[in-house]
Amino acid sequence: MQSGNPYRSIENGVPGRIGCRIHYFDELDSTQEAARTFAAGGGPQGLVVIAERQTAGRGRMGRSWHSPAGLNLYCTIILRPRIPLGEVPRLSLVAGIAAAEAIERQAAGLVSLKWPNDVWLKGRKAGGIIAEAVTNSRQELECVLLGIGININLAIEDIPAELRTKATSLRIAVGHPCDRIEIANSLFTLLDYRYMEVVTHGFDAMRPQWERFSALTGKRVTVVDGPRRESGIVRGIDSDGALVLEVGDGPRRILAGDVSIEGAYE
Repeated sequence: MQSGNPYRSIENGVPGRIGCRIHYFDELDSTQEAARTFAAGGGPQGLVVIAERQTAGRGRMGRSWHSPAGLNLYCTIILRPRIPLGEVPRLSLVAGIAAAEAIERQAAGLVSLKWPNDVWLKGRKAGGIIAEAVTNSRQELECVLLGIGININLAIEDIPAELRTKATSLRIAVGHPCDRIEIANSLFTLLDYRYMEVVTHGFDAMRPQWERFSALTGKRVTVVDGPRRESGIVRGIDSDGALVLEVGDGPRRILAGDVSIEGAYE
């Protein structure tokens, strides 16, 4: 059910720019699925779907996302880039930069990015990103559904007990509630800028910005991808957005997997 839209004030109305239209719902199964429906109906690039609460929020690799009402930002943005299908995962890194920059305005020095798609505050997860490609019958890219979830005003008691050592929120990190509309406005403005920058200049232009927030560079990590397990020291990301891992026989490019830092939660 769609009710009064508190995000209407930050809708910019500019065709093709992020935030040109903002559709707000009290509750959805998933903003990804609602955005998929809008996209199939011709929804433009930059259209944003925001839910106050998700009953079946999804993270990367189909995992569920804890989505209580009235506290956080859950959104999906329709993008229609003219890029090869294989470049879609890079957009989650671009979104990570914009999310970190938006959060940094409220929590300077506290935010970092964990490859490939986690936003951290003080070493705990405060957000996640999913870049989902939608293809046609010829496996050509139709659009990208860019899902972003940020824990903004969760109190510690709002987090399930089993997640309290792993998850956090902006409110917990800075010690006071934060304005979700202001953060959403910053996120959409910064993401629009970063997205246009990568479309114009390519992903390599984004690497210094991503590295500035990297929680992994220089750390010893273990990467698990199905049955494959690899350990080494992170040297950064390359021009394709792959994680560069220094192992015994030299550098190794990691394209996918779950990363755990030695001494941190898994």
